[in-house]
Amino acid sequence: MVAVVPGAEGGHLRQAGIGGVFRAVVLLVVGAFFLIPIIASARYSVLGVHNHITFSAYRSLFNDPSFRSSLWLSLQVAILTVILTGLLVIPTSIWVSVRVPRLRGLIDALSIVPLGVPSVVVVLGILGAYHSILNVILTSPFILAPIYVMLALPYSYRTFDTAVRSLDINTLVEAAQSLGASWNRTLIGVLLPNLRAGMIGALILAGAYALGEFVVASLLSFNTFPVYIVQIGLTAAAEAVAVSLVALLVAFIPLSLVTIFGNGRTKKRSVGATR
Repeated sequence: MVAVVPGAEGGHLRQAGIGGVFRAVVLLVVGAFFLIPIIASARYSVLGVHNHITFSAYRSLFNDPSFRSSLWLSLQVAILTVILTGLLVIPTSIWVSVRVPRLRGLIDALSIVPLGVPSVVVVLGILGAYHSILNVILTSPFILAPIYVMLALPYSYRTFDTAVRSLDINTLVEAAQSLGASWNRTLIGVLLPNLRAGMIGALILAGAYALGEFVVASLLSFNTFPVYIVQIGLTAAAEAVAVSLVALLVAFIPLSLVTIFGNGRTKKRSVGATR
């Protein structure tokens, strides 16, 4: 026989109700904290003289060749950064977990080294070490991609490595190889589908870093999108706010994709576990 304490169920319900109200208040405050500046910026960007609605700032922005060229350059650099990050981070993390797990601590320590090195020091080091050897490469804006891969490594590597650690990767590898699968088939057909959310998150973080980085591109005199935002902010206030909103939208889309793919993968795992 189970003893029921009078009023216990009502107390739990009251606690659950208070917790729900508290969460709703926190979400409301946090949402207002982020949305109010965005709404105010959007209002300012379309507000002309005498408080008339006008999209002249956006028209002049999209008609500016520097806007299109800088955005296209940043997108190219970001795509190259994503590719290089995938080629470096994904095999390294899986190889360390499967082959040499004893080196995991060393790799983790090396991956966070860029956090302690300022971007200015990185640029000056590259210029001093390779200026006489790779002068042609240093004049190309695509030199930004490997630099961004290194600077974004603390975020991209640890994001993917967390997904690897949450998976019993050794059991999957042994099971696939016992069924006759080659290493490439195991990697492509077994491991990567189970690591999709972590892989997408790591690549998106690297791409977002490349799209928003200013210091390195400015020091190397490349007119990327963040550099263009700063330059236009010195001469045109409305256009600067408009381009900032465009940049926010550019960053919001990939982050939304991460959330959608990640939630979709989590729901599939939950459904598979309950069957």
